Amino acid sequence: MDDGIEEFKTYLELEGKSPQTVRMYTYYVERFLKDVKNPNYRSALRFLAKLKKEGYSNKSLNLVVQALKSYFRFEGLDEDAEKLKSPKVPRNLPKSLTREEVRKLLDAVPPTKKRDRLIILLLYGTGLRVSEICNLKIEDIDFNRGILIVKGGKGAKDRIVPLADPLLEEVRGYLRTRKDGSEYLFVEIRREKKDKISPKTVWYLLKKYGDKAGIKVTPHMLRHSFATHMLEKGIDIRVIQEILGHSNLSTTQIYTKVTVEHLKKAQEKAKLIDDLIGE
Repeated sequence: MDDGIEEFKTYLELEGKSPQTVRMYTYYVERFLKDVKNPNYRSALRFLAKLKKEGYSNKSLNLVVQALKSYFRFEGLDEDAEKLKSPKVPRNLPKSLTREEVRKLLDAVPPTKKRDRLIILLLYGTGLRVSEICNLKIEDIDFNRGILIVKGGKGAKDRIVPLADPLLEEVRGYLRTRKDGSEYLFVEIRREKKDKISPKTVWYLLKKYGDKAGIKVTPHMLRHSFATHMLEKGIDIRVIQEILGHSNLSTTQIYTKVTVEHLKKAQEKAKLIDDLIGE
């Protein structure tokens, strides 16, 4: 990696980009610089056209555009960055579970598996991202105030997430079973060295219990379920935004579409007008 790319990488890190974003942006900018002699708006368009011919989807191209815009801003080419526009990506409504499906998922966890049960409860009951669950330390939980502190979430921002009393009791019950001495709330069980649990393990656990319950579920679906069910209960969208750690309200507002869909289905199921016209 040459000095210019190293400096760009440092620039991204200072902006608070996640390690994965830094890695992806650096990869695409390196490819771009190998293809062009004079980095600017027009050479960026040619590069994007080439990737489209290679079969890149609009979603993938959108990531490349964001990487190039960041690079142009890093180089002081703000006008070129402004000219670059992201391709339109169809925004699918996030899938969420019903309350009954969440209950079935929990019922699929054996009573002895307190760690696994608590992981599901926290994903659903707090809306945390899987990476945030894995990085949680015991010291991040304030039992007196009934909160947990998510440190270095997306965008390297800390935030406070409230914990309901029943959830706090679940955490206490789980910690009473812990004897490994790790600072992390969740650890890998099968390793001699007690490392923090990995996202891969969390995904595996959800698939295992989901298959047992006959439900397709991912960590992000539980996060979606938290937001959707909170909205359905009438919780203010700005409160949900803060708990989820969204920097823009527009990101949270997609859940309002989910609840509208939910209401539409309920209305269709009731068939009030159908029955009236059919009389």
